[in-house]
Amino acid sequence: MSRMRWWAFGGLGLAVLAISWGAPLARLTVAAPLAVAMWRMVFATVLLTPLALARRELPLPAATRRPALLAGVLLALHFGTWIPSLFLTSVSASVVLVATSPLWVLLLGPRFLGAPIRGRNLLSFALAIAGVAVISWGDFEVSPRALLGDALAVTGALAAAGYMVVGKRQRQQAPLLGYLATVNGTAAAVLVLAVVASGTPPLPRTPGSWLALLGMAVGPTLVGHSMLNWAMAHLEAYRVNLAVLLEPVGATFLTWAVVGESPPLHVLPGAALVIAALVLELIPRPGPGSDPAPPPGVRGPGSGVRSRPSTRGPRSGVRGPRDTGNENGVGAAVTDGAAWSGSDDSPCRCC
Repeated sequence: MSRMRWWAFGGLGLAVLAISWGAPLARLTVAAPLAVAMWRMVFATVLLTPLALARRELPLPAATRRPALLAGVLLALHFGTWIPSLFLTSVSASVVLVATSPLWVLLLGPRFLGAPIRGRNLLSFALAIAGVAVISWGDFEVSPRALLGDALAVTGALAAAGYMVVGKRQRQQAPLLGYLATVNGTAAAVLVLAVVASGTPPLPRTPGSWLALLGMAVGPTLVGHSMLNWAMAHLEAYRVNLAVLLEPVGATFLTWAVVGESPPLHVLPGAALVIAALVLELIPRPGPGSDPAPPPGVRGPGSGVRSRPSTRGPRSGVRGPRDTGNENGVGAAVTDGAAWSGSDDSPCRCC
């Protein structure tokens, strides 16, 4: 194995550790949940906008502004529902349920991405729904409050799925940093309006909460998702996707270690079903001969792009908005503000 691949695996491990801090840091923040979501997007915007301006990627081309605004609204809905869910149900249940977003993309694929649903997709979705049902039924027996948290986490997953679809459709047209700054800025503005309209107290109640909020923007967003996309340039896309599935495990462990919350027993079998569904959907699909079958959204034969036998994800080593420079501009296929899937099967996430 080459030295660069060893470095890439090390960076991938660091990335998973960094993104796993998102949920625990939110729980450490002494503030209204909606305000936590707002400040996370505000800080992300403050970090991204100077980078976009320095590279002269703002304002966006006119044709990409409306989709970027729509993506920002969906991102605001994602964080505005998922972060409150962390305070209503267990962190383990919340992070597992919100991780189902790639499977919801399957339902949107035929309409918006031209990607047909196949038998394997249906099996993945059935496993995930069974896992969601197990977690939700257990929480229903615990309290209606926990069940509401589950519903918010699933809503966050649905919003993230819509955000991913918009990002996939725009990734070849908009400059990366400009797109991300616009999306995060829009999400921040929407959440500011939501905080004001709902009368939610906007400020944290302890000075230490500011550090947690800043940590959510710097750690999971910049460090975590940047390293994920850097690893994407040096490793097969499916390896990065599968590594990201460790985030719910890491978030659960860190929450137990830092906050003192252990996962309820009924979450474990449900989580196993959901993660099995994601693994089934993300492992490579061999096609005829040695060529991997193109994943949804990837141009196949006849589209002007030649395919070649390889274990790497499609175009996974090419830099730029259409590939590994994804999420937050420091390299991101998965950042909080950027479900900007670098290669078409790169981990489109935003949590």
